[in-house]
Amino acid sequence: MATRSDPLYVQLADSLRAKIESGEYPPGSKLPSERKLMELHDASRNTVRLGLKRLVAEGLIFPSQGRAYMVHRKDVLIYNASRSEDQNRRLAAGVDAWVQDIREQGRTPSQKISVSIEKSDAAIAEKLAIDPGDLVLVRRRLRFVDDHPWSTEDSYYSHDLVKNTPIAEPADIAEGVIAFMASMGHVQVRYVDDVSAAMPNPKQADELAVEAGVPLLVRTRVGYTEEGPVRVTVTAMPTDRHVLRYELGAGKPNV
Repeated sequence: MATRSDPLYVQLADSLRAKIESGEYPPGSKLPSERKLMELHDASRNTVRLGLKRLVAEGLIFPSQGRAYMVHRKDVLIYNASRSEDQNRRLAAGVDAWVQDIREQGRTPSQKISVSIEKSDAAIAEKLAIDPGDLVLVRRRLRFVDDHPWSTEDSYYSHDLVKNTPIAEPADIAEGVIAFMASMGHVQVRYVDDVSAAMPNPKQADELAVEAGVPLLVRTRVGYTEEGPVRVTVTAMPTDRHVLRYELGAGKPNV
């Protein structure tokens, strides 16, 4: 408990912590803006930011989109890897399986899609059966749950395979990428998953608001046609907010 002799930012952090613990600011709620906190505590912007930074370090709050701070929800959601690319669900609902799964768990999903052209590193080149340094198109999704940065999903394709197609545009594809590729003659018939754990790099830790000491669960999926690999998808998920689920024995997953 802070005392009047403690620095003002410590007192501010202590006041906010007490309100979080009492339920005045419940899990998933947004804290007052920096300007409002400056008024409420008669404090400078720097003092407010130091107090907020202290609560971020404690894992109580996290920076959301824009300049808002949200109270952490201490729960986890299921990532169902067996149906993450179920085309029947995609066509029926008009959104991808991840969005459907998050909604079914009572939460609000959103995602930002970006696209870039890069030189392939050795690991991606090996999985795509191309030469290191060959150009790949990277289709990236930064995913949010209740405005909280939740996970990333990066899909790699040979640039020659998908250039000048909707896959190269930073927007959702109504029928889904897999169905669109099938319409191009690249029908994916199976996939291989590797699951590993890794500590986040500084960019990932910042982008996903990963708390100190929390590793990532990394699923690398390679999609194959009859001719060979056409897609590598790397999904990075902080372990303190995910359960990875596979459903086996109920027939071949619809990929």
